Amino acid sequence: MTPDRLSVRRIADRIGVSAATVSRVLNDKPGVAEHTRTRVLAAIREQGMVAPAPVGQPFVGIIVPELENPAFALLAGAVEARLSQYGVTALIGSSTKHGPTELDYIETLLRRGIEGLVLVSGRHANPEADHGFYWHLHGKHVAMVLVNGGVPGLPVSTVTTDEAAGAAMAVAHLHSLGHTRIALAGGEEFYRPSRHRLAGYRAAMTATFGGCDDALYVESTYSITGGQAAARRLLDAGATAIITGSDLMALGAISAARESGRHVPTDVSVVGYDDSYLAAHSDPPLSTIQQPIEQMSTAIATAMWQQLQGYHVPHVDHRFAPRLVARASTTAAPTGSNA
Repeated sequence: MTPDRLSVRRIADRIGVSAATVSRVLNDKPGVAEHTRTRVLAAIREQGMVAPAPVGQPFVGIIVPELENPAFALLAGAVEARLSQYGVTALIGSSTKHGPTELDYIETLLRRGIEGLVLVSGRHANPEADHGFYWHLHGKHVAMVLVNGGVPGLPVSTVTTDEAAGAAMAVAHLHSLGHTRIALAGGEEFYRPSRHRLAGYRAAMTATFGGCDDALYVESTYSITGGQAAARRLLDAGATAIITGSDLMALGAISAARESGRHVPTDVSVVGYDDSYLAAHSDPPLSTIQQPIEQMSTAIATAMWQQLQGYHVPHVDHRFAPRLVARASTTAAPTGSNA
């Protein structure tokens, strides 16, 4: 008897069914009661065997810019979990500057028979980028959901947060603490979310103070080093509070404040963006703008599932409201400052 047949017989004996029943489950054949199929699948996994994917089970890809940023990892994991509730298998890929690109992943997944793509902060987040391949995918009837951006005219559902409102919330919070020299360390401006945050920041500063000092805005990268470099310039410009484009950038801003001999938050307040798991455990715990990951992941998974069921479904542009989470990295403006 071969090892495979021995394993089938062992599973059958263990749960009290016939070897033929186990074989039908392994080959995803009909004629097995659902409760029996569930018991057999559980026993297959306990045996260290790979349970078969049901015939016709959808397979989709989730492509994010990087997994180093906890916000992207958190969102991708949440979407994967929601899709699994629909019986959809997802593969997560990370496009990086020095590794596979978004297009590399898409081409590979298409060769593997992918049926859908969740694209997070890809070329669609850059208004000046070439969006031709999105139209090509649409023409091939590949289901798509675009996160943090969109392609004008493309009938595909999008999911994002209200970035401008998030920046305005941060300005209002810092103003309530007595700050007037409120700065923004923003991400690269070719990203739509960066542009929207900057617009929200400038609008809030103008509405609150009657104007916005250009010296209190620095464009940088969405990274710890990017936040650190931006914060150095903003501190030199007299900022007593710094809003950043991500929690990673906020950690860099805190580092820059400390290297200059300042203390957070007594000398300078810092606000992050995302409310990733880093925020509550940083030193000090980080005030931040929380993205509603649960709501976003549910909307993404639902939009994907609806397309997989028939593709010709109305596309929806989902825009969720962020929320300010105040922690210990922000406090009253220092006395005697120009705050």
